[in-house]
Amino acid sequence: MTTSRVSFGTAAVAFAVYAFSASRTITWWEGSSYPLAACTLGITGSPGSLMVTLLGWLATRVPVVHPVAFQLNLFAGLIVACVVGLVTRLSIVLATPEDRPAGAREHLAGAVAGLVLAFSASLWTYAVQFTPYGLTALFTALILTAAVAWWRRAESSDAPTWLFVIFLLFGLDFSVHRTNLLLLPAALIWISLGRPSLWRRPGPWAAVLTGLTLGLAFQLVLIPLARRDPLFNIDDPRDLSSLWSYVAMDRVGGGFLIQLFPRNADFVGVQLVDYARFLKSNLWPALPGRARALPILLGLLGWVAALRLAPRAGLGWLAFYLAASLGAVVYFNLPAHYFRTMDRHYLPSLVVFVPLIGVAVATALRFVAGTRGGGRERLALGLGGLLLLVPAGEWAVNRSACDLSRIRFAETYSRDVLETLPRNAILLTNGDNDTFPLWYLQQVEGVRRDVTVINLPSTNMRSYLGQLRRRDSTLAHLLVDEQGTGILAPVPVTDSLVILPVPPDGAFGLADSMTPPQSITLRLGGELYGSDRAVLDLLQLNRWRRPVCLASTVGRDDLPWLWPYAHLEGLSFRILPSTDPEALDIDRLRQVLLTQVRYAGVADSTIRMDSDNRGLCANYAAALAQLARRELARSDAARCMATLDFLERRLPPKRLGYPEDSFEPMRMSARQLAGMAKGKGS
Repeated sequence: MTTSRVSFGTAAVAFAVYAFSASRTITWWEGSSYPLAACTLGITGSPGSLMVTLLGWLATRVPVVHPVAFQLNLFAGLIVACVVGLVTRLSIVLATPEDRPAGAREHLAGAVAGLVLAFSASLWTYAVQFTPYGLTALFTALILTAAVAWWRRAESSDAPTWLFVIFLLFGLDFSVHRTNLLLLPAALIWISLGRPSLWRRPGPWAAVLTGLTLGLAFQLVLIPLARRDPLFNIDDPRDLSSLWSYVAMDRVGGGFLIQLFPRNADFVGVQLVDYARFLKSNLWPALPGRARALPILLGLLGWVAALRLAPRAGLGWLAFYLAASLGAVVYFNLPAHYFRTMDRHYLPSLVVFVPLIGVAVATALRFVAGTRGGGRERLALGLGGLLLLVPAGEWAVNRSACDLSRIRFAETYSRDVLETLPRNAILLTNGDNDTFPLWYLQQVEGVRRDVTVINLPSTNMRSYLGQLRRRDSTLAHLLVDEQGTGILAPVPVTDSLVILPVPPDGAFGLADSMTPPQSITLRLGGELYGSDRAVLDLLQLNRWRRPVCLASTVGRDDLPWLWPYAHLEGLSFRILPSTDPEALDIDRLRQVLLTQVRYAGVADSTIRMDSDNRGLCANYAAALAQLARRELARSDAARCMATLDFLERRLPPKRLGYPEDSFEPMRMSARQLAGMAKGKGS
């Protein structure tokens, strides 16, 4: 048995598991934006991942499976399987004394460590959907592999080739997602421990600076990509000035988001506790009692063993771990109750920690094999086989949460939104999850390309307004005076009225009983943000020729001057020239919600729903509940109760995190109304 075969074997096992559990379509957040970027050679918001975009584009050039999102998710699994193989190899190398080759004990220890990593919750999560985070873990493993290769040569040589490789990887990581740059100080410590005299010679400096410069220069590829004017082009880094703005993340605060002080939350009680939660969620297998702590305990013992095997290398490895763990906690400065997990940024620390598990297992096996008595080798291998229960326990505890093979909510909800819009609509959205999946479906799968989806917060950026003007002839004069880049500053306005004419031949969508007015009056006041100005100009340019809709995810605090004219029509609110609640045809609303919307998978209790799925799918329930309220207001008790029956059958409240009796007050009102009507009839 060779180290390469063991590494390949763990990688193959990991990939098989990832392939079976991979999402068959897009997911929320980066799971839709990066497939979109890969398929269109687009540019995601900074820091982005130029590397994963280009690799994903290459992976889509040869169709293997359908849809393309599934193929990209399989590619993500392949990337993470490579991580598992590399970490298996690293574990074997670190666990093997330098004076002899790796044997069966070290190979078994490496397999245990590799599979523990393979079935950890965070890595598995990013192995089944196409995002940059699996590639981040791969670059961590590559950097560590190159660092160990340099160390093995440092006794007799400066090994400038390996120095070049190490820092080339650091530079290229800037085009992955940057997290591994936290390891840079640790790499300098590692090199100083391995060969401190190296820094006194120009050759190593040249290798380090050349590798880092070439890697960082890869970001320049963004300029020609942006100049293609792809449909997905956040921040539009088409020249050196805008590229620097993109790289420095000016849109979300600038300064490379370095804000170490003041702390956004209690350092120990919130931020370190969050990292401890990450370790527990990834290294806490389904084993009895205190045995669940075995992976963490093995990692700590592995570091002690590594110090005994090679003290300087053990200290260097500790530096890598502290940079990836404590460094991430310090840099990302997590606020309390942050809306997303930070696990994706803690992944490098897991890649550094897990090889120490292999060191501990190999040390334990060598100890058992060295004890007195017969059958020592068999006893050692038996112990190794028993320790394989640790990754088996990881698989058991994380299998349900990481299996996305039946979860399609991002696709089905987004299809329902698009397909229920009126023809040639302009849809204003609010964030990532109500925008990127729609853009993906339009650009990659050809769903409702007649609809223009405009991300409302992005209309505060001049570069985004420029893209809208270039791509849609009906928007060619949208805030035409706002050219260039940068953020539109808020404009204070006193209470003012804007008269919007209503032409007789407009696309209104009013109920048949309603007559369109000659004009409507919009009341503006307070601060007028760039998005307010953009939408106001859009309405004036559009002149009711195309339906304008607000996604149900747009808050009432956004565009407060427009909401009185917004009326529910399916899963979005259509702007109508009336504030009358009866302006929208309720029969059309009922027909859309009861016959066109699919509500796919929500009622199936065997399909897991997380907070993201519940949050977006709750819009289904909100729309049906509003329909039921409209029917109740019309004294149509029978239809109100029928709508509530439909709602609770297709959208069980418990599945959405609601109390089971959430709609009982409305149902009671409908029953009372029906009883009163029956009493009058008798």
